[in-house]
Amino acid sequence: MNLSTLPIEFELTAAKIPSDHYPHSRFKLTAEIEKGFITIDFQGYFTESFNPKNRPYSNPISEVYRNNKIDFRLFWSGEHLALSGWWRTAILSLEYTPIRKEWLNEDGEEILRPYPDGDKFEAIAASFYPILQ
Repeated sequence: MNLSTLPIEFELTAAKIPSDHYPHSRFKLTAEIEKGFITIDFQGYFTESFNPKNRPYSNPISEVYRNNKIDFRLFWSGEHLALSGWWRTAILSLEYTPIRKEWLNEDGEEILRPYPDGDKFEAIAASFYPILQ
């Protein structure tokens, strides 16, 4: 396993994509890159705009501001993109290509798109796909 640093341009773009769909949130990225396989963990944090009067710490990625309800992991290999994360009490995954979107539960069974976040994750995947190609 190789914990890697992403190019800063990519990291800034990648962090902005989910923030566009989750207002008042920012994301900290951690990447693992191994022989054509990329895994990026996105850890969610509330931004200053969420509650500007209640900011006791100046560090924007302090654990005080964590919002782990929007954490997710991105997997990329070749032309295959997957997003996976906790949704309520289960791990759900989106397998994405421009012509196919498939939602899976933690047992690998196909499910319907979850509401209300499924459309956000599909939009996030659609934004990442061309960048990762």
